[in-house]
Amino acid sequence: MAEPAMIIATAGHVDHGKTSLLKRLTGVDTDRLPEEKRRGLTIDLGFAYADALRPGETTGFVDVPGHEKFIRNMLAGVTAIDAALLVVAADDGPMPQTREHLAILDLVGVRTGIVVVTKTDLADAEWLDAVIAETRALVQPTGLADAPVVPISSATGAGFDRLIAAIRALPAPEKPACGGFRMAIDRSFIVGGAGLVVTGLVQSGTLKVGDRLAVSPAGPKGIEARVRGLKVQDAAADAAKAGDRCAVNLAGPDVERAAIGRGQWLVAPASKSVSRRIDIDLRLLASENRPLRHWTPVHAHLGTADIPGRVALLEAGRLAPDGRTLAQLVLDRGVCVCRGDAVILRDQSAQRTIGGGAVLDCCGPQRGRATPQRLSMVRAQRRPNHAEALTVQLEIAAGGVDLTAFARNRNLTETELASLEAPGLVRAGSGERHAAILDRHLTGLAEAIRAALTGRAEGRNSESGLPAAALPRLLPGRPLAACIDAALDRLIRDGIAERRGEWIVLAGRRVGLEPRDARLWARIEPALTASGRPRTVWEVSEALGIAGNEAARFFKRAQAAGLVMQISKNRFLTPEALETLANAAETGLASSGGDRFTVADFRDWSGLGRNLSVEMLEYFDRAGFTRRAGNERVIRRPAAEIFGAAGRG
Repeated sequence: MAEPAMIIATAGHVDHGKTSLLKRLTGVDTDRLPEEKRRGLTIDLGFAYADALRPGETTGFVDVPGHEKFIRNMLAGVTAIDAALLVVAADDGPMPQTREHLAILDLVGVRTGIVVVTKTDLADAEWLDAVIAETRALVQPTGLADAPVVPISSATGAGFDRLIAAIRALPAPEKPACGGFRMAIDRSFIVGGAGLVVTGLVQSGTLKVGDRLAVSPAGPKGIEARVRGLKVQDAAADAAKAGDRCAVNLAGPDVERAAIGRGQWLVAPASKSVSRRIDIDLRLLASENRPLRHWTPVHAHLGTADIPGRVALLEAGRLAPDGRTLAQLVLDRGVCVCRGDAVILRDQSAQRTIGGGAVLDCCGPQRGRATPQRLSMVRAQRRPNHAEALTVQLEIAAGGVDLTAFARNRNLTETELASLEAPGLVRAGSGERHAAILDRHLTGLAEAIRAALTGRAEGRNSESGLPAAALPRLLPGRPLAACIDAALDRLIRDGIAERRGEWIVLAGRRVGLEPRDARLWARIEPALTASGRPRTVWEVSEALGIAGNEAARFFKRAQAAGLVMQISKNRFLTPEALETLANAAETGLASSGGDRFTVADFRDWSGLGRNLSVEMLEYFDRAGFTRRAGNERVIRRPAAEIFGAAGRG
């Protein structure tokens, strides 16, 4: 692929000559709307390209509106730009939107740019010097403090040689070569004979014709699309990459019936998740005349979206002007974001920019968002290096780090996630339950499980184990399920614990049957094993003429002895029959060639009725053999690990 374009946005007060500057520089009039032509005022974003400004690359320009009524549109245009031209008219000097646009550029992290003083033909030398001095002072506290100041006149062409030289001298932008594809949509329109086209700046990843993408947010059913065609920097192309400004022609049945446009993202399918709670690094502008209070209503600008919500301050109840803090945005609707995305906050009436910062965690919790451990985990996300951030989080989280969420937050591909290393890291689980934990934390977790099992065995003879599903809430620190499974595997491998279906027991722990129970079991066992399906207590008691209450008490004792497994409230099965049914699911799935199966599939493979199949699959979910995924199941672990002879002791 060719070198990516440098994307430069204009910024500045209305009628300071941004559009005229770009027309002189590129030959393109970026005011494309009839109303813009009629009013002589930029209302929405405009775009222009120039091939000769920077050797070997195309330079893309985004012309933003300067009027205060259209700040919302301006914000949609400065998403992930590389540099800015801060425009100040010589006959006017810095004005309110000069200051607001400059503050926005600073908040979104623009550190490269040029200060362009326009309309020099309308000011005398003394006045021009004063405007330049005032403008230099204005940019000093911002990321444009070292930006060159270039006076020009679009009317006469004076100063444009210096401006072009300054543009050529701008450092080449660093583009992320990693991550899934993401592009914030800033425009959408229909092209006759082609269909829907969406435009935006590619923030990460790569794209080629034929790729399948998702639109996000997109409601409960989602929107999937195929790339029918591409334009990069206004020229037909087969592929695009981070830093390119693209027009993407989308096709697909979802596209034809969906409203797609500004505020949404075009992303790789793995990056389509949305959240309403977003943890951010927040800075309140020094220009604010009072502190920001907890739970203040705001407008949050993320990508090209404008979403109402509230700010939950996480480190104090108030934030002083020019102060910084961790905060959580609680939005009125979901948004698709990743760590590092810029966020701009405006007041409740959307009249004033009050602050902003960067996303740290795209999926903040509703509860416990301000606990010391949670805040430490969020602070770790400030580290740009993925491995360093993971290492810090692993030290903090004794119960493990959710790698699926970590990758989603940082927009990592499966390959990039797999390559991350940290001292003492142990990986556990897979798919949506992919986790990591330090080896010493895993050892501590295994000891905690052993202690819980020992306490149970010593305290209650009839129930000498624990349901696996109960462990997350019984263990300190609420460890992740995948890490609990890894700790259990270690205990089982070391001969300390055993799995008995959904129960975990100490190895060798058996509750012997009294002679009377042994005689009763001799009658009940054939009734249970004859059909190979789960039987209720009442079915067995009626068939054998045993009192129902007596049979119910016996089944509890038989379960403690490892003779039966409780599938549901009153339904039991022998361990051997349970293993047979689990093997039926494994064998059936393997023969189907797929990776998921339905209730109907299991019914056919097992020979059970539908209701019994549902009960069995719910038991398999609790035991950790399967995991429900919508209306289907995925096998999480081999049946032999949970229901085999080793698990039965």
